[in-house]
Amino acid sequence: MIVYRDAVMSLDKKDIEKFLSKFDLKLEKDVDYTVIAEDDDEIIATGSLSQNVLKCFAVDKRYRGFAITNTVITKLIEKANSLNRSHLFIFTKPENEEIFKDFGFKTVAKVDEVTLLDNKIENLYKILEDLKNEVPAGAIVVNANPMTKGHLKIIQEAASRVEKLFVFVVSEDKSVFPYEFRYKIVNEACQKIENVEVIRGNEYIISRNTFPTYFYKDDEIIIEAYSKLDITIFGKYFAKAMNIKKRFVGKELSDKVTADYNLKIKEILPKYGVETIEIDRFKESGEIISASTVRRLLSEDKIEEAEKLLPPETSKALRTDEGRKIIYGLQKNRKN
Repeated sequence: MIVYRDAVMSLDKKDIEKFLSKFDLKLEKDVDYTVIAEDDDEIIATGSLSQNVLKCFAVDKRYRGFAITNTVITKLIEKANSLNRSHLFIFTKPENEEIFKDFGFKTVAKVDEVTLLDNKIENLYKILEDLKNEVPAGAIVVNANPMTKGHLKIIQEAASRVEKLFVFVVSEDKSVFPYEFRYKIVNEACQKIENVEVIRGNEYIISRNTFPTYFYKDDEIIIEAYSKLDITIFGKYFAKAMNIKKRFVGKELSDKVTADYNLKIKEILPKYGVETIEIDRFKESGEIISASTVRRLLSEDKIEEAEKLLPPETSKALRTDEGRKIIYGLQKNRKN
C-alpha cells in the first residue's frame, strides 16, 4: 500500500539522498519541506519545497502511471498554500515539463539540464512592461555586499560606454548586508551618474528562484545548469524588453562560481543580441577592491582600513544604527 508522509530530515535524509541519486539528482541544502511516497517502507517518490520553489522530484519507474507525481505535487502545493506561499516556481528536468502544466504552471525558460515553470507568469510580464525602454542600453548586476569603490568604478566605467545603463541590485536576502540596506547605498551612490538607473532586483534576476546556487555553492553540474537558466531568462525577457545591447561584468579571478557564470554569459547572451563586456577590477594599494575584503576588515574591527575601500554612501550607512548592528554581527561571528 502506498502511503505519503512528511519527511523527518533527521531520520530520512540519507534515504532520500540515496533515492534521488538514482536519478542523478541531489537533495539541495535549501529545501525546507519534503514529502515522501513509500510502499512497504521503501521510498518510491519524493518532492521538496524550498520557500516558494518546488524541486527535487523523482518517481520510481516501476510506479509511473499511478498518479503518484500528481499526488506529490498536490501535497507540496497544499503545504505552500498553508504557509501563504501562493506564487510558486518549479525546477524539473525538461522531460517532465508537461506534467506540471496540468497544475497551471507555465514554462519560463529551459536549458538542457533544467526547466523553470511559474504558476503566475503574468507577474513577469507586468515587471517587463514596467521596465520597457526604447534607448539602446547596457546592464550590470551587482550584489554590493556592501558596495565598494570597486563597484562604483565599474559602474562609472560601464556608464561611460553606453547611452543608458541599468544597474540591477540583487534582491535576495542571503547576504550579510540586507537588501534594502544595499539597494539604498547603490541608489544614492549612482545618483551623481546622469545616465544610470538603479533597478530593484526581482524574482527573475539572480534570485533563489532562477539561480539558487549563486547562494548555495555546492555542485558544479547544478551550478552550470542554473547559471545557464538565469542568463537565458535575462536574455529572453529582460534584454528584449529593456533594449539591452551590452551586459557588463567585473573580471573575476578568485571566485569560481562567478568566473564560470561570466563565461556562460559570454556564450549565451550573443544569441539575444547582447554583447558581454568584461571590465578589469579596480585596485587600492595594489590589491583588488572586494566586498569580501571589506567584510573581513569590518569583522576585525579595522573600520578605518575598510573605509578606504568604500564610497561615502557606504561609509555613511555603516555609521547608522543598522550599520553598526551589522558590523557587530560580523565581529561576533568571527569570534565564534
